[in-house]
Amino acid sequence: MLNNEWIFIIAVALGVTMVLVILVLVAIIIFQRWRISDSNVHLEKFITENIELREKIRRAEAL
Repeated sequence: MLNNEWIFIIAVALGVTMVLVILVLVAIIIFQRWRISDSNVHLEKFITENIELREKIRRAEAL
């Protein structure tokens, strides 16, 4: 049969495993949010350039 030492070791191992899984999930969430915000910066730059080009085209057509 299992004695108290083995039960304690198993309980601590399960606790450590749960903490590690939670930390990995938090790290993944933070990384994904960072990646999405980084993509949004490029998208905002692209949209701004398109607006500027549209205005230049409209000015050129008006002449």
